[in-house]
Amino acid sequence: MERGDLADAVNTEARQRLQEVVQRTHPVEKLRYSTLLLALHTLFGIHCGMLQSLFFRPVNRAANMDEFVWNALRGSEEDAVMGE
Repeated sequence: MERGDLADAVNTEARQRLQEVVQRTHPVEKLRYSTLLLALHTLFGIHCGMLQSLFFRPVNRAANMDEFVWNALRGSEEDAVMGE
């Protein structure tokens, strides 16, 4: 089997499994599978390094984890107060 054929087989299997899960967990929502495929297609175009720098920069740098958790919790409380 060539690499292209292997990639196609894995892609087909993943789509079938996703469709099975969606049908089982959300039987009423007929468009959910299509919406997920569109969202996944969009995510494939995003470079992993960009996501890492946007969302995981505080975790990746050498930092005190206690301080990081404290700041994250404090930020969540501030967001909740501002949203009221």
